Amino acid sequence: MFCIRFGREEPPKKKGKGNFIRRMTTLRRGAPSQGRSAMLQAALMSAGMGGNIRPHFTCHDSIRRHILYVYNIARGSEKTLRREKFEAFLKGTQGALWVEPLTQESYSFQDFFWVWSQNESAWSAVRRHEELDASKPISNYFISSSHNTYLDGNQLSSNSTADAYREVLSNGCRCIEIDVWNNPNSRSTSRTPSKSPQMEHRRQFSSNSIPRIAAERLDALMSRHSRSPSAPQSAFSSLESKHSRSPSAAQTTFSTLETRESSTTLDPRDLVGSRSRASSRSKEDKFNGEPVVHHHGTMTSMISFREVCIAVRETAFQRNPLPIIVSLEVGADKEHQEMMVQIMKEEWDGYLLDKPFDHIDHITQQPRLNELYNKILIKVKRISDKQVEDEIERGRKLGISSIRAKPPITKPLADLAIYTHSEHFDDHQSLHSRTPSHIFSLSEDCFHALAHDATKIRTLLSHNRDFFMRIYPKGLRVDSSNPDPSFHWRRGVQMVAMNWQRTDEGMMINDAMFANTHGWVLKPPGLLSDENVDVEDIPRRTLDLRITVLAGQAIPLPRDRRQLGGVGVMGDRRFRPMVKVELHVEKQKGGNQDLVKETVVAETDNPDWGYDSKSLDFFEVKDVIEGLSFVRFKVEDSSSIRDNLMAWACIRLDRLQTGYRCIDLLSKTRRKTEHAKLLVKVEKVFRAETPA
Repeated sequence: MFCIRFGREEPPKKKGKGNFIRRMTTLRRGAPSQGRSAMLQAALMSAGMGGNIRPHFTCHDSIRRHILYVYNIARGSEKTLRREKFEAFLKGTQGALWVEPLTQESYSFQDFFWVWSQNESAWSAVRRHEELDASKPISNYFISSSHNTYLDGNQLSSNSTADAYREVLSNGCRCIEIDVWNNPNSRSTSRTPSKSPQMEHRRQFSSNSIPRIAAERLDALMSRHSRSPSAPQSAFSSLESKHSRSPSAAQTTFSTLETRESSTTLDPRDLVGSRSRASSRSKEDKFNGEPVVHHHGTMTSMISFREVCIAVRETAFQRNPLPIIVSLEVGADKEHQEMMVQIMKEEWDGYLLDKPFDHIDHITQQPRLNELYNKILIKVKRISDKQVEDEIERGRKLGISSIRAKPPITKPLADLAIYTHSEHFDDHQSLHSRTPSHIFSLSEDCFHALAHDATKIRTLLSHNRDFFMRIYPKGLRVDSSNPDPSFHWRRGVQMVAMNWQRTDEGMMINDAMFANTHGWVLKPPGLLSDENVDVEDIPRRTLDLRITVLAGQAIPLPRDRRQLGGVGVMGDRRFRPMVKVELHVEKQKGGNQDLVKETVVAETDNPDWGYDSKSLDFFEVKDVIEGLSFVRFKVEDSSSIRDNLMAWACIRLDRLQTGYRCIDLLSKTRRKTEHAKLLVKVEKVFRAETPA
């Protein structure tokens, strides 16, 4: 078995752009008590713990009093805590996987707190990952994946930016998506096709043509700015900035013009063509005649395909050698596809896998993960001429010129899809495909229909043990919301493409799965390619879980109150925090078990729920797969009716450690705040399933 060990990542540098997924990971180092830090540091170094010293944090009284309470219980009737009792606490109560030899005979409270908080295995709520077994074929792993990676907001009107690729790759994403289209100023005779005939029809400005007055006002606007060479572009930028962020705003404007002069009409293509010709010079300078990336048929902005490739090259393997899969959605014509191949080979030279390995026949086998370090794999469709002819013929029978939404993939581009090629999914019969390199991409709705069919679930699981499947969000998620990825993981799906632009339940669970993993996670037993087990035989157990929320500190406050709170101050007494704990497991048919519990309401951003805080109990939870179940902590402001989420954390169930544990909280934007913590007590017991 081949295993790899990664060093701890350095925190990403703060940038001025793309903050929608950036996390703050730098914590300030502090001292346990006045006059003792140097001595304790030396003691820890002599005990061999110097390499594992964790940055300390400023501890608020709300948490400190509970730690003092634990210390008093541990020392019993003695004045200080003896070394033997300290070891028993770390190994027994906390279940620490390792405990370095303690060098002192007894420990004061300050010493106790310092040594305990420096032992990650005894302090943190999240267990450190085991070494990654990278010796298996690549379909045996879950892969952190992104949908429409280039966007920084919603799916209809947000900006496209190369910084989005830098952000997701820096945070462990290993499957990115690039939608590539013709340069709008290209002199190619072929027209960029619409994403689909139906969507093209819906995306007209209105059901009728636009009145001539719109063009006249546009010309007037241009003439007022004609003294400056850049004026036409500025005029268009003004119009676009006014209307590009909201489809409804643009539609309202044109509808108003149409009401004022309904008898005069203008073909929308004339207006669009006029704008395109007037600004062609500046746009050609921007894209250099090369393909562009954007969400076609929407009001999202465009960026250069080369710019995206540069961002990927600069970020992909800075601190992570595991391979990247680039999922290409191609609406570009033959000429632009040839440019795509040239650009990828230029910008990804040395990384792009452009031919099969001599010892791995892509027709008969998959490579192993450890054979693909620092490699970029291309996922793209392979469409034969026969398929194109068949679809054209089907289109004629339906009374349309062609039912193809995009041009066929050219051979030079298709040849790059070596071990990861897209294959069209027709119906459940497609699941019998045995080509090792094929990948089926399904919408979440299509997959749900397949997974809930009892006659097809076995075939689905059997396919996903050996071959790739990718799920993407349904088209109605224009707000960039996400599905629950764990539903798909439990059925063996390797890639669940998430909208990283939004922090919601699905993205929190995705973060918990791939936290500190470099983006590839080995599937649990029962879902691996070398196992031939039935769906009922995948290991499941019954769970008893009890979580007691004791205290918190530095809970991120709303912007208008932020200056009132923080560690070491009284805090905002208007803030009424409560903690919701949610258990995410496989939903049982007909089950009515309550898997959401909440604490009572506390006060301030440094809340204390007391020594006798009521526990949140999840007992007799059946059919639990530990590695595919999650516990989510949400700190909410009970005094706020809307947008009441203040901070959160999500932990994979098999990584949730027992005992008194500290949870690092993230803000709503997935930013790790410096001091935001929860102190909880966790009791977790798994039992074998009782036969019916």
